[in-house]
This record gives sequence, C-alpha cells and structure tokens, in this order.
Amino acid sequence: MKRFLFVTGALLAAAIGCDREPCATCTENLPTHRVELELGGSALGTKVSGATDLSESNVGYCTLYLFDRGGSLVDCFLSDDGRFDFMVTDRTYDFVAVANKRDLPMSGITKSELLACRTTLSENGNGNFVMAGCLDGHIIRSDEKITVEVSRIVAKVTLSVTTCFPETSHYGPLLIEDIYLTNVPGENDLAVSDTLPDAGAVWYNRLDLETPAPSGLSPDMLYGHIGKELAARDSMYAGLSFYPYPNSSEDDRDTTEWSCRRTRLVVRAVLAGRTTYYPVTFARICPNTHYHVKMQISGFGVDHPENNPDDHGTLDLKVSVDPWEEGFTYEAEI
Repeated sequence: MKRFLFVTGALLAAAIGCDREPCATCTENLPTHRVELELGGSALGTKVSGATDLSESNVGYCTLYLFDRGGSLVDCFLSDDGRFDFMVTDRTYDFVAVANKRDLPMSGITKSELLACRTTLSENGNGNFVMAGCLDGHIIRSDEKITVEVSRIVAKVTLSVTTCFPETSHYGPLLIEDIYLTNVPGENDLAVSDTLPDAGAVWYNRLDLETPAPSGLSPDMLYGHIGKELAARDSMYAGLSFYPYPNSSEDDRDTTEWSCRRTRLVVRAVLAGRTTYYPVTFARICPNTHYHVKMQISGFGVDHPENNPDDHGTLDLKVSVDPWEEGFTYEAEI
C-alpha cells in the first residue's frame, strides 16, 4: 500500500526518525511537489518479462534515502513493497534505495557512509536478496513519477554436466553426489566495492565444503545434493542455483593453509568406486550476474577441490556469463 508523506512536517519528521535540514538553510515559500517513486531495473524483471524466477526478484522491506548534492541526508522513508509517495521541495537530489535489508541507520548518515554499510551473505536467501541502487543528480521541479533501478549484490551460478567417456573405458556410470561453491566471501558493502574481507574475516566453504553448513546461512545458497548416476554418454542439468557474493581475489591453491582466493564450483562424484572432484575456478564473480557452467567429463577429476583439473585433461569447461535477466551470452575466462 502506498503512503503519502510530507517531508517538511516536524511531527512526521520526529515519527520517522530522519534528519531534516535546519530552517536557517530552507526557503519557507519554496514550492513543493508530489513524487511517486518505485524500484525498478532488470533485477525486478522489468526488462525481460518472465526471465527470472519471481522469488529471485522479490522486494519486501525497503529504505529510500534522499541526499543533497553534497551528500548530506535530507530525508528517508520506509516501504514494504518498493513504492513511495511523498512531497519534496524544488531541489536536485541523489536518491539511494536499498531493498531486503534491515537495521540500516535512518539519521545522521551521509551518502558515502550509507554506501559503505556492510551487507552479509547470510542476510540473503531465495526470495530475499539484498538489492541497492542510486539515481544521482535528479532535479525536482514539478510533480513526477520516478524509478530507481536496483540490482542484487549476489551472483547466480548454475550447472549442466555431460559425460563423454571413451568407448574403450570401463569406468561404469558416474555418480554425482554433491555440487557446491567454495571460497565465497561472506560480506561486501552496498556500493559493491572490490575491497574484500581479509583472510581472517567471514568466508564460506574455505578450501572445501563445510559440514555442517555454516550457522546463519541458508544451506541451499551454496550447496545441493544430487545423488544421480550418469551413463557414459549422458547429460544432466543440475536444476540448482547457487548465490555467492562478489569475489575479485587473486588465486591460491594451497590445500593446507587458508588464504583469500577465487571462488570455485565443485562437483563431488564417485567414478569406478573412487571419490573424485571436478572444480571450476571463476576468475571473477560480479554482482547480479549469471554464470552457467557447461561441464564435459571424460575421466577422473582431482583428489582435492583446490587442485587444478587441467593437469589431467579430462574436464572440458565452457562458462557463459550473462546479466542475470538480459539474455546475451559470451565465452568467458574461468
């Protein structure tokens, strides 16, 4: 339901708990205008209808901030559906919208301080992905309708597998047990910067799958059980979606001591009675981006998810990297 808010009322200012400009800097007779604002962008399915599961586009609790061009807070509002209806005076504003994240400060904060606020992967879940977006330098001179485009901080990873064992092999079926992501950062900021948590901060599935699942994190964000056999010439779409936070680390493959490193998609399987791993390393994980891995297996993988499968030559990989909803595909470095 839309709410009608008038930003210059002192009583409402106290009720909402947001700072207002001191009267000494205001012009009492400055015209006021009604603004109807809603969240939009491809993350909400406005560019390609039906391209994304509705649960991945859900918007619930939202906070809208209005800053002046100097980055000082002018006003802020709450909504439970991404729609806002309020009055503002003639002015140029920077709008910042944040969806599906609670406990943000609503007073005494500048724009740069807001964008530096931390968001954790554990705050996310299917149907509740943290999103943020800005509309800078927008001039209000009349009543109008505005859209602020927001995007998710998580990325999306999916997988399909094909077996192509040599006709002379005696491997038997490949039993795919589990699929999961390793080396996943646990936090970022609302600006989605390249500044990563250090090695001692929260990272999930360091080097290999953590069992039991990390406390506070929905298990299906980074892990799925398959338990399916593939014959020698068989294919499978995993039907799972994983949601990591961005990662731009340099890589390290030390299997004994943890350090910051690249995120990997790992298939744990059993072939000819032996447990083997097929890891895919992502050179970079970017926000609101869909990574689809096409994996072709022709033999044994490696003995540990941090080992390099290129040494065996039995894993052929192609990774498509798409804006989550927009649909173009290109071959990418992995």
